[in-house]
Amino acid sequence: MIKHEAYKAFFQSRPDQISMAEKLDEGFEITFGATQGEKSYWLASPQQHMQERFGLSNEVLTIYSPQRTADARILTTIEQISRSPDFRHRIDKVLVLVVHDADKESTDILLSSDSERVIIGVTFSELNNPSRGSLFIRSKISERFGFIDLLGMSSPIGSDKYFFGRDSLVQELVQMTLSKNQNAGLFGLRKTGKTSVLQAVLRRLSVQNSLCEYVDCHSPGLHAARWWQALENIVERLHSKLQSDFRRQATLSLAYTQHNCGTRFSSDLKLILVQAGESITLLLDEIEFITPRLSGALGAHWDQDFVPFWQTIRAAHQELAGKVTFIVAGVNPSAVESTSFNSLPNPIFQLVIPKYLDPFDEAAVRKMLKFFGRYSGVQFHENLIKHLTAQFGGHPFLIRLAASETWQRGNNKNSPSQLTEIGITDFKASSVAIKERLRQPMKDILLSLVWWYPEEYQLLQWLADGEDEFVKEYLEENQTSLIRFARYGLLRESTNEFAIEDIKNFLVEHGELYKRELSPFSRSEIAPDYLPEIPDLNALGKLFEKRCEVETQLRRAVIIYFGIHFNWKDADIAKEMTKGLKRRNDRPDPAALFVDRKPKDVILDMYTLDLKNIIVTSWPIVSALFEGHKQRFEMNMDTINVARRHDGHTKPVTPAQMEDFINSYGWLTRHLDKVPDLG
Repeated sequence: MIKHEAYKAFFQSRPDQISMAEKLDEGFEITFGATQGEKSYWLASPQQHMQERFGLSNEVLTIYSPQRTADARILTTIEQISRSPDFRHRIDKVLVLVVHDADKESTDILLSSDSERVIIGVTFSELNNPSRGSLFIRSKISERFGFIDLLGMSSPIGSDKYFFGRDSLVQELVQMTLSKNQNAGLFGLRKTGKTSVLQAVLRRLSVQNSLCEYVDCHSPGLHAARWWQALENIVERLHSKLQSDFRRQATLSLAYTQHNCGTRFSSDLKLILVQAGESITLLLDEIEFITPRLSGALGAHWDQDFVPFWQTIRAAHQELAGKVTFIVAGVNPSAVESTSFNSLPNPIFQLVIPKYLDPFDEAAVRKMLKFFGRYSGVQFHENLIKHLTAQFGGHPFLIRLAASETWQRGNNKNSPSQLTEIGITDFKASSVAIKERLRQPMKDILLSLVWWYPEEYQLLQWLADGEDEFVKEYLEENQTSLIRFARYGLLRESTNEFAIEDIKNFLVEHGELYKRELSPFSRSEIAPDYLPEIPDLNALGKLFEKRCEVETQLRRAVIIYFGIHFNWKDADIAKEMTKGLKRRNDRPDPAALFVDRKPKDVILDMYTLDLKNIIVTSWPIVSALFEGHKQRFEMNMDTINVARRHDGHTKPVTPAQMEDFINSYGWLTRHLDKVPDLG
């Protein structure tokens, strides 16, 4: 049925579209029609039974495409209309219909390529088929959603369509940066939605004409760079976004060094602001990776670089009257809560207002499950909503995964005409599968404690094992840990009770093994999803010990031989060492390693492969130590490197590799023992 107003304003002059639009009357009333480029589009208001079955409350955008071929212009039209201020809040966020006369198979492939929406194609021939039945449209929709697990999404939520429960926090962060010119911090355990919140802030600020850039501090391009290089990288990214989003550009200074960065950074931001207008906001995620004492092997220089990095940003914030603001996010808030680092004042202490991600309450869980369930033909019973909220402590990611597993394994008929109810009985019937599905997410959540709060992790282990009294006494004397547990949603507020029962069970069954699995690894270089199986630690331990002995002797040999050769001039030693250091993504400029650092300190960051390259490149200086046997030196260095395939990564070794290693170790140490003792 076409509404009278829509008929008069649009359809009466387009009889070909009338017949197609009227065939949607089993589920929709057409309230509006217009054109966008070569395409026509309609707004279809869902009838009562469609609202009840699919939870549709807004109108559904429907594209009319009479062309015999379908191409990306259909998706472009959908995107343009969806972003229009006239329709953004009027149409359904997820569902789109396309009525077309093109090849069905190729068009369906095209429409399924949109990752943010569920776009359902309906052909002219299907609508014109007199035997299509009264449930045709509903069957199309239910069938399409039946293959999509919206509940099981694991990536950070990059669209407001699927963003739940944090709207007030997002709005508060937007107001802090945009209206109050304040900086903020966002903290919580892994998988609690920090990145999704930052992405939501990014979308809201972009709509309000603010230049905003998301920066992942875990990226080697950032956390392996020196402080001035990192700031130059940020400015380059802001300028790139100025060009792409604002269609403007600025003539920047760049070419930062540790000496000119302070002035050039502020100057370049000022030039960008002139073009961007309102403000600049930096969103720095995974802040631990550039925080002193937390940054890991690739970012050890942040012990020194943190202070000048943030001094420069703070100066720009003040010089530009608060028009440059930032939000930092992570697990450990020491970047904003520590008063000093290395006896120097922390530039952003009391400059950042920290916020913690609260768990979802029952109302937020209900809203989330209702949204995701409605498209898939599922209604979650009230008793299951209450149970999921309590069982998982309001943790949205764990709740979605548990609901997803229950939905997939439950009695889900996916009826086109009515919802299937899922209750606590279905949840319990799927308990084994849910436990297995949550094993890796549990590891991800606890990972941050193993890395950054090992003492608190041990406390949770004891608590899970029933050592209530000891933990209670400890927490009474260490209120900071108790507050942290509550903030992170691990314990119920002011109690020793686990907020998430499955975390307790995981700690009892796997807690100690998981801690041992992580112990050989460095936090900044390997993701928990890719941790290998545990090798023979006794055999590997012997290799590590002997390799470390060789590395220590090699470092000493390089410094002594280079020192004698260059008359102990640090600049010349550094220049020679740099020749042997290859550029890498995590080390774009090897010379930067020596800025404000002595060679004897830098060489402590060098491992087997770096030491080999330094010595081979400068072979004439050290050849006498190895009796001129350059090829044998390289071969033996490659052999002992079996104990370090990559920083922070171990690999089981075979008996043959072990024997080769021992032989090479013997050859190298026999020569390195000849290094004179100048101590």
